[in-house]
Amino acid sequence: MAGKLIAHLVAWYMPDKSPGGGGLENLTVDNAYLLEAQRLHAELERRARGQPLCVEVDIRPVKNKRTLDQNRLMWALLNRLALALSGDTPGGVTAEQCYLDLLTEFGAEVETWRVPVKALPALRNAYRVVQKVEQLDNGYCMVRIGLGSSNFDRQQMHDFIDRIFDRLAEAGVDDAETTEQYRDWRRTDELY
Repeated sequence: MAGKLIAHLVAWYMPDKSPGGGGLENLTVDNAYLLEAQRLHAELERRARGQPLCVEVDIRPVKNKRTLDQNRLMWALLNRLALALSGDTPGGVTAEQCYLDLLTEFGAEVETWRVPVKALPALRNAYRVVQKVEQLDNGYCMVRIGLGSSNFDRQQMHDFIDRIFDRLAEAGVDDAETTEQYRDWRRTDELY
């Protein structure tokens, strides 16, 4: 029976086409996972206690998941959209509202529930976004919940970010920063 997972790393293997080539130098840990690789090494050292330690390595192709850069861009754009929809006044429409609205429009599962207010912390642990919509009587409230875009692959996330750029244009957001982000987004898009 397999033990508890110690670490999850993503690495690149670049085949060496030269005769007799190919070695561990062809395997490189993805830069986004270097801290995790360091944590893995420290954990193995702790467990080994100076003795050989047998570990199991499971190698499989990486799913084409969304990237952290895509996620950061999405939230930056959603914050800008929320501000624009609030007439540049903080405290109006939130980025989470925009996110849930766009997820619904995108066809992702977003639900509205009547729940006890005391259940909000547990819901926030289970769902990516929990938006309290309305306070009800007797300690209840209405919330919108969604699993979010965490399971989107790169193409789905690409399409979702395109949709956010469309909504920004519809809201009249055409500042230099957004324009530059759009140009960078298109340049990156051409690389894939």
